[in-house]
Amino acid sequence: MNTKAATSGGARLDHVGLVGPDLGSLLDRYRALGFSPTEPRPLLHFEPATGKSAPTGQSSAHVVFGSGYLELTQVDAISHDHHLAPWLRRRFGLHILALGVEDIAAAHERCACAGVPVRAPARASRAVEYGSQRGQARFEWFMLAPEASPEGLLCFVRHETPELVHQREVECHPNGALALDGVYVVAADPREAGYRLAIVAGARPAEAGTIALGGCWIQLLSPGGFAERFPGAELPPAPCLAGFAVRVANLRLARGAMAPGRIAAAPAPGGGFWIDAPHAGGCVVEFIG
Repeated sequence: MNTKAATSGGARLDHVGLVGPDLGSLLDRYRALGFSPTEPRPLLHFEPATGKSAPTGQSSAHVVFGSGYLELTQVDAISHDHHLAPWLRRRFGLHILALGVEDIAAAHERCACAGVPVRAPARASRAVEYGSQRGQARFEWFMLAPEASPEGLLCFVRHETPELVHQREVECHPNGALALDGVYVVAADPREAGYRLAIVAGARPAEAGTIALGGCWIQLLSPGGFAERFPGAELPPAPCLAGFAVRVANLRLARGAMAPGRIAAAPAPGGGFWIDAPHAGGCVVEFIG
């Protein structure tokens, strides 16, 4: 792997995505956690040959923050060539880690020059029917080949219409969520996984197991390290995307916004708390202040 070629220019944490067998159930779980998801809409793939958009067989809702967002998605039919198929054959849960960049072509070239197998860039869109601005949210993206990101679908995205995605009307949540702060990745060899992820992100190799991404982070843990960090939490078979952290304005307000009697919160270091996978669609969700 060509380290010098890969680390010229970095990426930021754009969003993470959870995939469930029933989007309605996933939405209910996140409303119970105090979030306000948007209404589901189909994801469309742009066909360069015809100039038209076609359904991908995937519908998504979004939990939008001032910085970053969550994608809650359902795949209607998991064909062998669907971009999520390699991970959905294992289980449902947290499967998408999207890094934001300003130049898709440059990011693609950086990865290719580093010897990382990548898919061709593509364009996609979804209807935005919330807030004061309406229209088609468009974006460019590409993903690493599954063998290069066994933990989950790692992709790069450039939003062409960020003003449609991030609107004040959908960035207000009962739990006071402000930002997607970080992601927990579990691997048998966290050092190797951290080095590999840092290279493709154009970031410094992980120091103390953490990759810094412009104010956000990716934390690399072994299965044992995850168990120490979240005692008693359910962990899918490694390697996996095991959880994410959301920054909130007030931890007491966030805890109070949970559906009473449905959600059990466990204390986290630093005064925050976390919710286990059964209540959060297959991964840990940590709330930090």
